[in-house]
Amino acid sequence: MGKIFIPDAQTFPSQAEVIIIGGGVLGVATAFYASKAGLDTVVLEMRDSLASLTTTASEECFRAQFSEPENVAMMKASIAVFENFADVIGIPGYNIGLHQQGYLFFTADPDGPERLRAQVAHQRSIGLDDVEFWTGDEVRHHFPWASPRVTAATWRAKDGWLSAHELTYGFAKGSDARFLLRTKVTNIVVDKQGVAGVETNRGTIATRTVVIAAGPFSGKVAQLAGAELPLTILRRQKFILAPHPDIPQDAPMTIDLGSGAYWRPEVGGAALGWADALPEQPAEPLERVPTDWTFPALVLEEVMKLAPFWEKVAASLKREDVFLSAGQYTITPDHKPILGPYPDVPGLFLNVGYSGHGVMASPEGSRYVVAMITGETRPEDNPFCFERFARGEVVVSTEKLVI
Repeated sequence: MGKIFIPDAQTFPSQAEVIIIGGGVLGVATAFYASKAGLDTVVLEMRDSLASLTTTASEECFRAQFSEPENVAMMKASIAVFENFADVIGIPGYNIGLHQQGYLFFTADPDGPERLRAQVAHQRSIGLDDVEFWTGDEVRHHFPWASPRVTAATWRAKDGWLSAHELTYGFAKGSDARFLLRTKVTNIVVDKQGVAGVETNRGTIATRTVVIAAGPFSGKVAQLAGAELPLTILRRQKFILAPHPDIPQDAPMTIDLGSGAYWRPEVGGAALGWADALPEQPAEPLERVPTDWTFPALVLEEVMKLAPFWEKVAASLKREDVFLSAGQYTITPDHKPILGPYPDVPGLFLNVGYSGHGVMASPEGSRYVVAMITGETRPEDNPFCFERFARGEVVVSTEKLVI
C-alpha cells in the first residue's frame, strides 16, 4: 500500500527511480502504474493532501464520445478501469461512486438531425460502436423533461461520473509508491546526461526520471528543467445545488451542444457549469481561484432553454442552496494532452495538458506515460507526443471546451 506522509529528515528519501511532480489524480495514477511496473516511485506534492487542487475542482465526469480515434481509445480504456477499479487496484469492495447514467449531447438546431447522424456514423467508424443517435422525439421519450425544441441528440449509456477523490486515493492505496506532502519542488537538476535529480524545500532527491503532472503548475515546473510547454491556463467555474424535488435524479450528464452549458444530478441536487458563461482570459496558475457570483444565474438561464424544469428550480433557490467553486483547465492548442518524453531533456516526461479531461483520461493516459518510461511503448508510436507541435501536425481545435 502506498505511504502518504509529511517527510522529516529521517524519512526524506535520498533517491528514487521515478519522481512524479504533482499529487493530483494524474500524478497519483502515474505513481500507481510506475510502482506496479516495479519502479521505486516517489510523488512530490506541495499541498497538505493529495487531490486538493484541480482534481477536487473537477466535474468528475467521463465520456468516450470524442471525434478522434486516439481519444476514443484512451477514454474507453479508462472507463474499463473505472468499471473494474477494485480489481485493478487489488482492494476488494473499493468504491469510487461510479454512476453510469450516460452522456446526452442535445441540440435545438434545425440541422441537428443531419449533423448528429453524421457525427455518430463517424464515431462508430473509429471504434465507438455503442454511441447512439436520437431524434428529438426519442430524447423526450427517454427524458420527458427535455424541451419540445430539442431536435436531436447523441447518447452513450456507459458514460457518466464518479468521485475523483476516491479515484485518486484508490490509486494511492493500491500502489507501492511514497507520497510526500508539503514538499515543494524548487529545481530540477539537469546534467550532461539529462535529468539528475529534484531539489525541494526539504532536500534533494537523486533520480534519472521525472514526470511532470502538476496540472496548471506544469508549465512553471517544466521551466525549472529548461522546458517550454504550449499550455494555456483558464479558469473554469462550477456550482452544486442542494437537493431539490424537481431535479430528476435519473438524468444523465446533459450538455447543450449550442452553448456548452451542462448539468447532471448530484446527491439529490445537481452540478452545473458552462465554459462560455463569462469571458475568461489566460491566467497564471493559482492555488486559490476566485469565483464570480453572476455565474450561477447565467448558467441556470442557459440550461433552462432545453430543460424547462430549471425555471421552477431557479425560482425557489436561496443563496445558501448554491455552492460555487472554481479551478483551472490546462489547455493545449489541439485540446489533447502531452504525454511522454520531452525531447530536449533526457529523463523528463510529461503527463499534462488534458484540457479539462484529466480525471476521465487519468488511468490510460498515466499508464501510457509509464509504458514509455519502461520502453513498452515507443515514442514514435505516440499520438500525444510533444514533437507534434514542432512537426506541424497540430490542428487547432475550434470546438467548444465541454467536459
